[in-house]
Amino acid sequence: CNSFFFLVHCRALIFPLLIREGKPTPFFTFVLALLFCVYNGYLQGRSLSNYAKYPSGWLKDPCFITGFIGWLVGMAINIHSDHILRNLRKPGETGYKIPRGGMFEYVSGANFFGEILEWFGFALACCTIESLAFALCTLFILGSRAKQHHQ
Repeated sequence: CNSFFFLVHCRALIFPLLIREGKPTPFFTFVLALLFCVYNGYLQGRSLSNYAKYPSGWLKDPCFITGFIGWLVGMAINIHSDHILRNLRKPGETGYKIPRGGMFEYVSGANFFGEILEWFGFALACCTIESLAFALCTLFILGSRAKQHHQ
């Protein structure tokens, strides 16, 4: 279950390769993000493979189904929002543009909203303290970034 969620979410590895030139990411920020992702992946994998115990019908449980749907919807919002952001400017254009379409019609940080929904769905589907901790970290980190972008 855990491997599936993380492997499918690895589209985060693809997105940076698809974006056009933009502001460079500071190396220190990159290293911190990498360390966080490696540690979190280890924590989630270790938690689910060694400690989490699920009853035989868990995949039919409303908690798992609701969480899986939340994760799937969040990922779809995230991917669509990333597509909108990648195509905001034509080649050579600079300057700020406000994204339109999709969830951007409802929230200014649709990509952040999608990712937060994705990981709360993951937490609900897994029902572990580690997955909840990750969802809360995602909420606080991306929530503050979303607030900055909104302002």
